[in-house]
Amino acid sequence: MGKIIWIASFPKSGNTWMRAFLANYIMDRTEPFPIDELRAFTLSDTRPRFFQEAAGRPVQQLTPEETVKLRGKTQELIADSKPHDHFVKTHSQNTIWTGNLLINPDVSKAAIYLVRNPLDLVSSYAAHLGTSINEAIDRMANDGNASLELNYNVFTLIGSWEQHVTSWLNNDNFPKLLIKYENLLNDPNTEFSKVLNALGLAIEEKRLSRAIKFSSFKELSHQEEANGFGERPPHADRFFRKGVSESWRNLLSPNQVERIKTKHGQVMKQLGY
Repeated sequence: MGKIIWIASFPKSGNTWMRAFLANYIMDRTEPFPIDELRAFTLSDTRPRFFQEAAGRPVQQLTPEETVKLRGKTQELIADSKPHDHFVKTHSQNTIWTGNLLINPDVSKAAIYLVRNPLDLVSSYAAHLGTSINEAIDRMANDGNASLELNYNVFTLIGSWEQHVTSWLNNDNFPKLLIKYENLLNDPNTEFSKVLNALGLAIEEKRLSRAIKFSSFKELSHQEEANGFGERPPHADRFFRKGVSESWRNLLSPNQVERIKTKHGQVMKQLGY
């Protein structure tokens, strides 16, 4: 059995929030876990050093296509980088692309998959990309939607929102837990308890309450305002924006709502959106 526990999501769906909660609960400190230490607590499947080690040459010399072919090997290296089970962040689809498995099941133990209503997600995604909401809607509907690691050629196939969701939820290569962003907002105690139960971790109520407080949107925003956040895109004024649901009702036009529902409506309905 593998050692990687994936924290997987389409971008801007609560991935960082989940990582912050887990760091605060597991490390159990008396002060909030620093957000810029999350990169050490949860590795990323696009971490350039693993691609460089797998290729045997500087990652800057690799093409995006070469990094895709190296994903299986790099994930073996990521799994072996710690002697115990550990968390790895990904925004990749869980599928086969150009003949390559994007998520290596042999090194995977389980996954926490976070999903968010695409009607709310789109405005956050637009800010993340530095584009208009209409352009973000197009990206979320694009089967070829992808990203490149800044200053490197490490390629991530994201695909459309519906593709991303189904690639994870319909894949039975290893156990997975679905967590909805909206449920985390409405009842964090219950939802984070589900995560701890799935991980086989004992639930200590005071520790749970403290971890929820230390990973709250208010706390994460405060840390970013005070010290910045290394994962914030260069063009964005902040990473943590609002942390709410149903804001789409005041942000999207009827035409924009219809475009999203037309493309993603079937999966939205399956998820209760």
